Amino acid sequence: MNRIIVFLVFLLLFVAMLAVGWWAYTLPGEVTVPVGQEEVRIKSGLAALGVVFLSALIAALWWIISGLFVLPGRIGRSRKRAQARKANSALTEGLLAAEAGDADAALKLARKAAKHAEDERLKLLLEARAAEANNDWAGAERAWGQLTRLPGGQLAGLRGAATAASERGDQLTAESRAREALALKSSADWPFNSLFDLQVSKGEWEKALETLSLGEKRGMISGDSLRRRRAVLHTARAVGLPHDRKVDAQKALAEAIRSAPAFPPAAFHGARALMTDGKPKPAQGVLELGWKARPHPALAQLARRLVPQDTAANIAGRLQALINMNPTHRESRILAAEIAMDKADWVGAIRSLALLVEENPTARLCLLMERALKGYGDMGEANRWGRMAVSASREPDWSDIDPKGSAFDFDKAGWARLVYAFGDVGDLIHPRYETYGRELEAGRVLALPGPEEDEPPKPKAPDRPLTPPLDYAPDDD
Repeated sequence: MNRIIVFLVFLLLFVAMLAVGWWAYTLPGEVTVPVGQEEVRIKSGLAALGVVFLSALIAALWWIISGLFVLPGRIGRSRKRAQARKANSALTEGLLAAEAGDADAALKLARKAAKHAEDERLKLLLEARAAEANNDWAGAERAWGQLTRLPGGQLAGLRGAATAASERGDQLTAESRAREALALKSSADWPFNSLFDLQVSKGEWEKALETLSLGEKRGMISGDSLRRRRAVLHTARAVGLPHDRKVDAQKALAEAIRSAPAFPPAAFHGARALMTDGKPKPAQGVLELGWKARPHPALAQLARRLVPQDTAANIAGRLQALINMNPTHRESRILAAEIAMDKADWVGAIRSLALLVEENPTARLCLLMERALKGYGDMGEANRWGRMAVSASREPDWSDIDPKGSAFDFDKAGWARLVYAFGDVGDLIHPRYETYGRELEAGRVLALPGPEEDEPPKPKAPDRPLTPPLDYAPDDD
């Protein structure tokens, strides 16, 4: 179909040319052209066509001659375009090979691109990526460093150099590169995150706090995440300060509590510092504030021993004050059962614990039930709950307390993890729980002891259910 159309168009053009030629030939008048001693007469129409044809021929010749002059330049530009295409192809394939982990292909293509690429930044980018794919972190850092000196490549070069330095174990250089990038006017958040992460990993809590404040000013972190991270950092810093700087430690803990009252380690260490300083009432206030925001068994255990050799009534009053701050919370209900055992109200304690074990019979609750039943005098049933505690599920929060009553005794790595676990998500970490620490032994030490077994135990009722009924009462003799 296309051929027929082309043929028809050519035929029409040919006919049109013949028609124009015939029309020119039939025009009246002549043009006289002297040739030597003679004159040549030409029809005026044909003469006009001849002029047009001659003009077209001169134009064609001029185009050919001028093209010969510019041909070398065109050949050069064409060669450069071909080289640019090769360089771009090599750069693209090299970057893809580097990202794919094909180190040999990436290095080969990097050398090829270096011969043709005009933009030095692209060559350095591919060179750095190829070195990274080959685990040549020193070479990568060198290429990234050169990129930082080129226009537009400073931020990317600093990021790559910081990563390369960190990979080869030079944390000081990595921190320095991140600090340089943070000083630049840029909306990129990686300099803040990199610098903050490096400082946290090294346990440099004060520097991390300064970086956090800078990130806040730059708008890179805000809200609950900012406040929770600050609370963890202040607490970690305070715990690590020597005794002769206890005033600084107390100020840091107070700042941590203000930043995030729902961070139990801050309330625990803050109250313990006040207790050590002989200030039980302010310590109790800190515990109540922490309990209101987020009850934790470690806070209750500390409340028990705020005053050495204190009376049972005073201890019960402090514990009840905690309960009143958050009465419906699970920890408050457990604490109420412990207060009942303090008063030898074994039936009340069993009834309270019965509701809790129906929800989730954990090892901690089984141990408390064991103590309550021993106090009640049902030794057989108490032993059964003690055996159940061995295989029952464990409570992470309870595992934070060791047999001596200390809590939140994290090492540097633990605090660093907590910066992100609590700071970003609001979760606590539990190293003792994760490593299967001696939780049951801690529970047995801290659970309230039963009365002296100077009377023979009462006989155990047959087929007693897993959870004691709410109307649990002594068996009638």
